[in-house]
Amino acid sequence: MDDQTSILKDQLYVACEDACSHDPEKLFSQEDLMGLNVVPPKDVKKLLQIIQLLTKERLFVPVHFHNGLFWRVRSESDAAKYKHLTSEDQVLVYEIIDSAGAEGAWQQDIKRRLNLQDNALRKALKELEAKRFIQQFTTVENMTKKMWIKFNMQPSARATGGPWYTDQYLDEAFIDALQTVVVRIVKERGSYRSTGERNGRSVSPVLPKKGVIRGGLSDAALKSKKRTADAISRDETAPVLPPVSKVRGTVRIPLPAGYTGYPTAEEITKELVRVARGQPLKVEHVQELIDILVWENRIEEIKVGDRVGYRATRISKQNADSAKLDSEDFWESRTNGLTTAPCGKCPVFELCEEGGPVWAGGCEYFDQWLS
Repeated sequence: MDDQTSILKDQLYVACEDACSHDPEKLFSQEDLMGLNVVPPKDVKKLLQIIQLLTKERLFVPVHFHNGLFWRVRSESDAAKYKHLTSEDQVLVYEIIDSAGAEGAWQQDIKRRLNLQDNALRKALKELEAKRFIQQFTTVENMTKKMWIKFNMQPSARATGGPWYTDQYLDEAFIDALQTVVVRIVKERGSYRSTGERNGRSVSPVLPKKGVIRGGLSDAALKSKKRTADAISRDETAPVLPPVSKVRGTVRIPLPAGYTGYPTAEEITKELVRVARGQPLKVEHVQELIDILVWENRIEEIKVGDRVGYRATRISKQNADSAKLDSEDFWESRTNGLTTAPCGKCPVFELCEEGGPVWAGGCEYFDQWLS
């Protein structure tokens, strides 16, 4: 290797390291390497020569895809470990474990790929482990599998189960606790809590029949079908309706359309990190909790523009039969189309008639309701 090739080799490796500063797993194609402007333009032969040298020195790792050949950069410290391997079996076994990364390599898979005898494989693994190049670990998917990974490398979340597993067992209590916190955060930021009196009944009040007024009337008046407006105006006794019980407490009211303050997965994660101290929670972990809550219909996704937030679903969408009207989780009283109309809540419904003091054609509340 001449001096020019050696210099170009070192320059190309440094350029690749700089390009991987933000993405350590970045792959380089032949066009990418040529685009680093280290090798003279259109000198493909020189580029291939340099790639072969870097691959031989274990500084480049070839990666085969269906659309061509790519290369991954290996650090100089990791490449230097190959010089300490004393047998071809050690080199081949370590290369497979090294390429497996944080996912690790299954012992039976190594045996199948290299077609090694059990004694030879166990000897190579034992020597690599003694040199502190590799270590054994178990996965949550199958704890009986013998998995191997590079020494001092943390297994991936897929292998260990992430923060949801403790000692390789699913921590259901921890998951339930975090889900409760997520629902609380979503409720607090995704609804308005109103305090005051509200109707505590779950059914409509039983009102007297239309045209019959109660309170201080004679039996003859009660037997009449309906009185005239003049007769009503001369009546000194105000109508008495059945008592309506009032319940004091809190009720959650949905926020108006277009509201943009619903908490996102990123914002929920910041809240949970303060609660779950010591656990490396990331956005993707919290998103898993949110997806489960959405699937259980406890919260729902709200999109406003490019922002994706979450709010608690109404109890009627969850399990209205088990809901209590006095619960602060209850959004609003059970209603239907008739009870939301002015007539359904009108306190003088019995007085309403054509030409009377109250009638539908001149009801100002109808105009508000229909507008």
